[in-house]
Amino acid sequence: MDGSRQATEHNRRCTVRQLLSSGFREGEVVDIEDSVYRVFNKLRFERNGVARTSRIVVFGSEGGSVKATFWDRSADMVDSAMVQRRDRAIATNMKVKGPGNDVELHSTSSTYVSRLMPARSAVTDFSQLHGGEKNIDVSGKVLSVGQVKYFKGLDGKDSGVSDCSITDGKVELHIVLWGSSSVCAGEMHPGNYIKAEFVSVRSTDNGIEIAANDSARLLLSRRQI
Repeated sequence: MDGSRQATEHNRRCTVRQLLSSGFREGEVVDIEDSVYRVFNKLRFERNGVARTSRIVVFGSEGGSVKATFWDRSADMVDSAMVQRRDRAIATNMKVKGPGNDVELHSTSSTYVSRLMPARSAVTDFSQLHGGEKNIDVSGKVLSVGQVKYFKGLDGKDSGVSDCSITDGKVELHIVLWGSSSVCAGEMHPGNYIKAEFVSVRSTDNGIEIAANDSARLLLSRRQI
C-alpha cells in the first residue's frame, strides 16, 4: 500500500455520527471532532507497579455518543487544554476499539487534544440556582477548601469526601465533593477558579448546596473559567 493511501485510511477526521455509521475497523486510527457531551474526573491507579491515570470524555450528544478514554499524558491534556462540556473539540490519533454502535476510542502516544469552539455553559450567578436542579455546571472563585476524609464505600472500595466554598463575587456557595471529585481538593487552593460540571443542587437548612460526585468533573484554573 502506498504512503498516501495509508495516511488517508489510517488518520481520518470524523464526527461521532460518521464514526458510528461508516464501519471503521478495530485498531484504525482517527481524529474525532465533535461536541463534548461530558467530561469525567481523572482516575489514578497502579498497574504492574506503575502509576497510571485515565479519563473518560464522551463526544456527541444524547442518543448519539462515543466514549473516549484518555491515558496518562493525554488525560492531563484534557485539563491543560481547558476542554469543557458542550465545547467543540478535537482529539487526534485515537484508536478505534469495538465494532459498530459499540465503538469506543482510546488515546495513543501521539494523541493531541484541542478546544476548537468554547461553550459558556456554567452558571456564574449563584442567585439563579434552585434546589432539585441536576446535571448543571457552576463556576466561581475558591474561598476555602476542606481536608479529604477517607472511608470505605458500600462496595468495599476506598473513597473520600471533602468540601469547598466558592463565590460569584456576591454569593458564597458550598460544594460537597465525593469520590473522584474529593481528590481534586488536594489540588485546590483559595484564590483558584473552579468549574464544576454535571453537578446537582440541593436545598439544606443552611441554604443552597452543590453535590459533586464520581459523575461530575472539576476543572481548576488560576484564571476565571
